[in-house]
Amino acid sequence: MKLPRIATLGLPALVGLLAVSTAGCLFSPDTKPPKTETSDYLPQTSPANVLDNLVKAYNLKNVEEYAKLFDSTEFTFRFDPIDLQNDTDLPEFWDWTVEYDVTKNMFESDDVRRIELEFQKGPVLPVTEDDGEQVDLTWKKMTVTGVHLEVETNNPADPTDPVIFLVSGDRAKFFFKEYPTELIEDEDGNLNPKWRITEWSDIRVEGRPIS
Repeated sequence: MKLPRIATLGLPALVGLLAVSTAGCLFSPDTKPPKTETSDYLPQTSPANVLDNLVKAYNLKNVEEYAKLFDSTEFTFRFDPIDLQNDTDLPEFWDWTVEYDVTKNMFESDDVRRIELEFQKGPVLPVTEDDGEQVDLTWKKMTVTGVHLEVETNNPADPTDPVIFLVSGDRAKFFFKEYPTELIEDEDGNLNPKWRITEWSDIRVEGRPIS
């Protein structure tokens, strides 16, 4: 039995490689209908629950559940500044429209067989002025470590020999906003405000090759 080909990359390189392939664009309208499989997701009553749901949505390739986790009017994804210096094709950031389109087409593409995401969550912390002018001091933040993302794709040259794109060991910082007027019931039946992601920043691991 052949072992799958594995390419270890940083997040920007993975985005670039999956966005354009020799067999055609993975992130194109030519995709299959979304999966209808369901699973239990946690109530969005804390930043930790939101990130647990993000992992589940990735692993189940469920874009509808994924979309619930973000503030569509305020969300920004930011690439690491060092990666931006070495890849002039990368934007400094993108908004929810791009995030949704890229994620939806990746989840629903016939060329993507499997996605596996996991990471270790850090503590929820208050936002400070050091986090930059673009964030609100009323938000909360969390840094995740040990990011492990596998995207298994079809190999056009040999369907029995899939290609796995791997991001391993990276970090990311998430910012969250609380919505006091949107009360939802938690696991214990208590009503609590909903939380959503407002910013996701890639953090390049020191020592990881730039390309």
